[in-house]
Amino acid sequence: MKMLFIDSSARLANIFVIEDGHLLSEGFDSGEKTHASMLLPVIDKALKDAGLTVNDIDVFGVANGPGSYTGLRIAVACAKMLAYGSNKPLVTVNTLDFIALSALHAAGEYRKSGSYILTMLDARNTLCFYAVYKIRPGDSLEDLTGVQSDYTADILDKLGNIASPGNTVILCGDGSIKNKEAIDRSMKDAYFPEIKEITGNYKGAYAAVCKQLEKSSDRNDFLPGKAAADYYKEVHITLRSAGNGN
Repeated sequence: MKMLFIDSSARLANIFVIEDGHLLSEGFDSGEKTHASMLLPVIDKALKDAGLTVNDIDVFGVANGPGSYTGLRIAVACAKMLAYGSNKPLVTVNTLDFIALSALHAAGEYRKSGSYILTMLDARNTLCFYAVYKIRPGDSLEDLTGVQSDYTADILDKLGNIASPGNTVILCGDGSIKNKEAIDRSMKDAYFPEIKEITGNYKGAYAAVCKQLEKSSDRNDFLPGKAAADYYKEVHITLRSAGNGN
């Protein structure tokens, strides 16, 4: 199975061309504000590097949130266009699941049953989207929280039970990089894989898409028209006093 996976939910956009779990090529766009103009050229180059065309792809995958709303819309729109044009299925995956599965495959000796994975995606203004997973036998992940959003200090306070000594916590996502100092102070057994790995890799992309495909044998579940960008960011409003009767 040949797969093209797109993720532009954060500042770094990832493009992976994968065949049966093996990476054929990859591409990156490091400028969040350039995703709209650069994503298609990056995809085109990744396909050429793999010696493939769009019509050779069997399934398209895309991360559909949480994350940057503009980035999500760009990625989903691109994926829809490619899937419609080639009449191939389009699978959407949760961004935090994709990143957690990527970290699982990059965790080395820390990848063991009973360890935890904390995925944190930067939502700016000290806010993060996050989810906590527990590694179960057979390298399966149990989602303990679902998608949440909160201030970093409150996240670490809430997770005091898993941050206790003896509990290995694998950190991933750009929010964990941004808040590394605070995490190191709060979690005695925190482990950070390589930076490239904890923001998403091809193994996590392939695992996330295959997981969704295994849930259904109905191709209609993956029609491009059903794909949408999910957005979980809470709206925070600061009220200001007009003052002087204005």
